[in-house]
Amino acid sequence: MTAPAHRIRMLPADAPRRALLLPFPRPGNGPAQSRPIPREGLMLGRGAAVFAEPFDDPAMSPRHAEVRLHGAEAVVRDLGSFAVTRLNGVAVRDSHPLVEGDVLRLGDTMLVYTSLERAPAPGEERIAAEPELTGATPSIEAVRRSVEAVAPHPRTVVVTGETGTGKEIVARLLHRRSGRAGPFVAVNCGGFNEGLLASELFGHVRGAFTGAVRDQQGLFRAARGGTLLLDEAGDIPLALQATLLRVLETWEVRPVGSPRDVAVDVRVIAASNRELVTLVQQGLFRADLYARLAQWIIRIPPLRDRREDIPALSRALLVRLDAAGRPLTPDLEEALLVHPWPLNVRGLLNVLSIAAIATPAGQPLALGPEVRAALQDNRFERSPLPPDAPPVELDRLSLEELLRRFGGRVAEVARHVGVSRPKLYRLLWSVDLDPARFRGR
Repeated sequence: MTAPAHRIRMLPADAPRRALLLPFPRPGNGPAQSRPIPREGLMLGRGAAVFAEPFDDPAMSPRHAEVRLHGAEAVVRDLGSFAVTRLNGVAVRDSHPLVEGDVLRLGDTMLVYTSLERAPAPGEERIAAEPELTGATPSIEAVRRSVEAVAPHPRTVVVTGETGTGKEIVARLLHRRSGRAGPFVAVNCGGFNEGLLASELFGHVRGAFTGAVRDQQGLFRAARGGTLLLDEAGDIPLALQATLLRVLETWEVRPVGSPRDVAVDVRVIAASNRELVTLVQQGLFRADLYARLAQWIIRIPPLRDRREDIPALSRALLVRLDAAGRPLTPDLEEALLVHPWPLNVRGLLNVLSIAAIATPAGQPLALGPEVRAALQDNRFERSPLPPDAPPVELDRLSLEELLRRFGGRVAEVARHVGVSRPKLYRLLWSVDLDPARFRGR
């Protein structure tokens, strides 16, 4: 096979060694295996001794395809197989250069083009206690090492990653490894406006606003001796960021309505699906607060950048789903390997859950219509509210309209919105609305 001359490059001395990964060895669902690609390349076909056991796939041709190195690249070529070769889900007949993470299907056998640095060692599969952190790629190993390095130190930590990558899992692991005896407390900062978030974090005293019938300690004090996770920290209102910075500098909070500060003992972790440094550059996040929070940064890679980990992840997640050891059909294996995973590990868990439910017991998990719909529609990305559902965002005008509609009766407004009365009172206070003004109208 001859590659185009302009694509042939000399292999640098420090270039990673290229390999093929057998992610789902037959029979069953055993650990993945890897094989370096030698200079002379590899011929792939039924009976070829490429991995620990020769290929025993009746859907594979005896001479199915070959993979050869050309400088720093590898090229795959179908050898006239009766089942063709599939590259990332598309049938190919000609020669095609491979990119790290490419998925090959020969008959019913899947292969992933990777480097030895990203592949598990022979007979080894790194399954973490937390399934989301399972894998052998350098990026996820770096996350595990980073957790172990910073966990014992009382530093504030920023954890970033796309939706579903496992940011809260990392935060909980940091807490467990820290040795702190207090609780782990999490708050989604995107679910509150400025005033309500201040009350949630720092607490309030009785009488601070209408409906504040008792003192509330706030989450900084509720997490005493433990860890407080500020999830979606990029959504903290700018006006509140200055107050939070002061708390992190002094380790004292002042409850809303109180003239006195209260000392707190808590380890703070900030998580965000957006890079906080980018928000700083856009003027949406204070640079001084970012510097105070980012005493250590852990970035969790998206699943699409570590496809080599999908087989081990699938095996670990199937244990969580009480489906340990169940094999997958070739069609489902291929679908899992080539999907872009916009919801990352959370999306993978959902798809496997559907497959486990939809496939009769005793049969390999299959790519049935339910799984196809989940993969095609990304239906887990958003859950539309019913037509008569209350608005998620309640601004001052919306609250005024609701108070007029219900004659200032807070209990009825709270039931309509779907929150507790104390929470609604705090929300009204945060926008300076007194429900008594709307009674008797």
